[in-house]
Amino acid sequence: MLDQITHLFRLQAIFEEGSLRKAAERLNLTQPALSRSLAQLEQYFGRPLLERHARGVTPTPFGERVLSESLRMQRQWAISEAALRSGEVEGTRVMRIGAGPVWRAVMVPELLLHLQKAFPKMDFVVKNTRYSQAVTDLREGRLDVLFTGAPLEEGAAQRLRAHAFAEIADHVVARECHPIFETRGPDGLVPLERLLDYPWVIYDEIPAYAATAGNALFEQIGRDPRISVRCESLLSTMTVLQRGDFLSILPDAAARAVQSPALREVPVSLRPRRTTAQIIYRDELEDWPPLQALLDSAASI
Repeated sequence: MLDQITHLFRLQAIFEEGSLRKAAERLNLTQPALSRSLAQLEQYFGRPLLERHARGVTPTPFGERVLSESLRMQRQWAISEAALRSGEVEGTRVMRIGAGPVWRAVMVPELLLHLQKAFPKMDFVVKNTRYSQAVTDLREGRLDVLFTGAPLEEGAAQRLRAHAFAEIADHVVARECHPIFETRGPDGLVPLERLLDYPWVIYDEIPAYAATAGNALFEQIGRDPRISVRCESLLSTMTVLQRGDFLSILPDAAARAVQSPALREVPVSLRPRRTTAQIIYRDELEDWPPLQALLDSAASI
């Protein structure tokens, strides 16, 4: 078993370097020794793992699957090793958290405070992610948990688990002293036409916010809002809202995180877009104490 793991680690170096010679230099091995490791793996699996080209080597489709599982095993071994050593020599444990911009700005910081108190000798690494790549990074151990509002696609859920912990709704928002709040009618609602009287700032790192603002108003009024500022930064978007008579569509959790002046939901008759916040993780981490603490803390948000 351990011999096979050693060969798999060597295979990873070959794929990453794209050359047996470079991989041998990196591992401080002779090239014949590395070739023997590769031959033993190919004999063990009964299938070729790489293709040789004039400029080096690339993995076969089956080789890519073997590499993916190898990366997954390496991460699980690192987690298990830290747990086994903690009774004698306290090793540094690491949790790698992937999160999109809204989750990083709003939910993850509060959860990290709880985790750091519970596991003071643990390191937490928060990485910016996009869903398409994040699921692969999660499966291969470059991430341990992923915060997302996107459901797991069919075929992507193998050996992954999703834990839903909150519902996020997108609303029209403005600073608390915005003059639009003075236009509320007897029913307590702001007429939709009043949304066109002010400039809009759109958080456009996520295209859905611009689409929601335009489509929702056009469907009911027949006109688009005037989007005068577009920001790739969520923080910049919220700062513009605080300092001017702008409107925007943002998740309620993000709006609640802003104070002095606060951001408030503008009461209008637009149906909010709703998203289920989830934490996705590999199934072998189910009993990992830091993960359990994270799930418990998320449930209390």
